[in-house]
Amino acid sequence: MITIEGEPYRLCSGVTRRDALKIGTLGLAGFALPDLLRMQSAAAGEFRTTKGRARSIIMVHLGGGPSQVDTYDPKPDAPVEIRGEFKAIGTKVPGVQLCELFPKQAEIMDQLSLIRSVHRVLPEEHASSLMVTGYSNTERRAAGEHPSIGSVLARMRPQPEAKVPPYVSLRGYNIETGLASGFIGAEYDPLVTDGPGRGDLKLRVTNDRLLQRKKLLEKMDGFRRAVDVGMVKSQDAFSQRALEIVSSSDTFDALDVGKETKETRDRYGNDHFVLARRLVERGCQSVAIEVGGWDTHSGNFTQLRQIMPPLDKAIHALITDLKQMGKYDETLLVVWGEFGRTPKVNGTAGRDHWPSVMSAMIAGGGLKMGQVIGRSDAQGADVEDRPVRVREVVATLYHALGIDPAMLLIDPQNRPIPLIHDEQPIRELIG
Repeated sequence: MITIEGEPYRLCSGVTRRDALKIGTLGLAGFALPDLLRMQSAAAGEFRTTKGRARSIIMVHLGGGPSQVDTYDPKPDAPVEIRGEFKAIGTKVPGVQLCELFPKQAEIMDQLSLIRSVHRVLPEEHASSLMVTGYSNTERRAAGEHPSIGSVLARMRPQPEAKVPPYVSLRGYNIETGLASGFIGAEYDPLVTDGPGRGDLKLRVTNDRLLQRKKLLEKMDGFRRAVDVGMVKSQDAFSQRALEIVSSSDTFDALDVGKETKETRDRYGNDHFVLARRLVERGCQSVAIEVGGWDTHSGNFTQLRQIMPPLDKAIHALITDLKQMGKYDETLLVVWGEFGRTPKVNGTAGRDHWPSVMSAMIAGGGLKMGQVIGRSDAQGADVEDRPVRVREVVATLYHALGIDPAMLLIDPQNRPIPLIHDEQPIRELIG
């Protein structure tokens, strides 16, 4: 089994996480892949489109909640207890400044857009559900398990000939992330990997394990044949398709960062970003990444000096490569955390949770770049101009991906549920 791990980090709740991807046999939420393929082909729903140009999305979650003042919204004229230890630097867009630890993004600011007025974030304990579904876990439990962006894309844009999974999470998978498919069905959950080795991902006719799988499927088919011949014929087709995906050299290659040169991997400095690029390059529609370490209740500046330069490097490398590949305009990148942090530095050189305002960065996807939307006040404590709610951002992501955010889906109780029920896309981004 391949395991690609990031550095461990601890949240204020005491939970330790490590960003990790284990590459194995492509099991999804306990379902056999043939069953998932069958359910996916049977799914129906009205696909209401927009003029969005993006074909894929890379969702980068900054786990722990990054400080807006120390990243995308510096306050160089504020008192030191607000502005902190970092300086602000100019960017390629006149009048726009970033933290000095983001020099590479400053170089390509014309290819980014910043939202500095995201507000009224629900401070659930480090859950990212709001950012990937538009609804907090509390809302989802009360009003139906809204699906993630990746799951909606997988359902609305089926790719029957694809050799790579439509939706992959490189940040693990549990209920609080919001990355699941919710009421639209487990067949649209992200790739969850668990298996004995990467040999299962490469087409090798003589591979014993692959042959054993084939024999097992034949036995299962034999059992079902005694029940329903028609069902088995369908099962045979889906089983074959499942084997094609599991043994696909495209999938194997996409998930093998060893195929990249040392120079490329060093240029990124983060293998998950390399994998994201490789996946979308081969047709994957949604990739989720987490960069942790932002829960800086103490030692904020020491910690950010360690994690911000690598993030800056990875974002720059990813955008640069997408541009060179001609995939920048059809690939949407969003980078944000679950909330902001207190403007005033506390007694242990840290910043605490702050739901009143935070920043988000968006790039590509055919949206309007090189701009700043909204403004926080002089201390980065609240919104001063153009407040933006999280669901507006999510509605914008859907719009950019060609999906009408007001589109209705039918839940298991036959209730029509809109993707985003109360917000419109951000006009400054979509034109």
